[in-house]
Amino acid sequence: MLKDLLTGFVDLVYPPHCPVCKNRLLHYSPYEALCPYCRDTIVHNIPPFCPKCSRHLPDPEQARCRECTQTDFRFDFAWAACLYRSPLRELICAFKYRQRTYLRKPLARLMIDFIGRYRFDIKQFDLIVPIPLFSSRLRERGYNQSYLLAEEISGRYRIGLSCAHLVRARNTEHQTLLSEKERWTNIRKAFRIKRSAELRGKNILIIDDLLTTGATASEAADTLKESGAGTIGILTLAITG
Repeated sequence: MLKDLLTGFVDLVYPPHCPVCKNRLLHYSPYEALCPYCRDTIVHNIPPFCPKCSRHLPDPEQARCRECTQTDFRFDFAWAACLYRSPLRELICAFKYRQRTYLRKPLARLMIDFIGRYRFDIKQFDLIVPIPLFSSRLRERGYNQSYLLAEEISGRYRIGLSCAHLVRARNTEHQTLLSEKERWTNIRKAFRIKRSAELRGKNILIIDDLLTTGATASEAADTLKESGAGTIGILTLAITG
C-alpha cells in the first residue's frame, strides 16, 4: 500500500514520459511504458521465417536465409520478436547501457506477444538460461539485461530460470565493435558450465536481447550441448538484417 502511494505521488509530481518521443504518457503501466505512437512504430518480425534463425524470408520459396545457409549454428533454432530498427534500437541501447531497467517489462512483453501470436511451443523447454556477462562487466553495469528479460519470460511461462549453470569463462571484447569474422573468434570458448550433470538431457531456451551474427548464441549453445543438454533454442528481443 505504501509503495503504491509513493509511486502515485512520484507520478503526480514527475509524470511518466515516453522514453522515445518524451511526450507525457496519459495512461501508464509497467508493461505500457511507451506512447501508442512509438509502440506502433516498432517493426515486428513477420513470417515467412527462416526455420533456423527466424529471420524474415523475402522469398517464401527459400529454404533458409543466406546467413543460415553459410553458417553451421550450434543452436537448433532461434526466435526473434522484432527487427533491430528505430525506435527499438534506441530502446535496447537505453535498457542495456543507460540503466533504464524499467524497460524490461514492455520489452519482454514484445517477446511474449510474439510467442503467443505464432504459437511457438515454449513449453518444450525445461530451463531458461540468459546469456551471462563476465563478472567485471556485471559489476560495472550493475545488472545483466538478458537476465532481466529471462526473468520476465520465466515468470510468464513458469519455466525454471538459471544463471548459475552457464557462466562467462573470460572477459571478451564488445561484439558490437568487431567485424563478423572477429566476433566468432572473440567469443570462442568464452563460456563454461557449472554442475553439468544437472543439464543432461534438458531442453534449454537461451535468452538474449539481440541476434546479429549468431556467434554468441551459437557458442553458448555449443557449450551447453557439450554438457549433455538436449534441444537448444534461442529467444531474442530483436534480430538484425
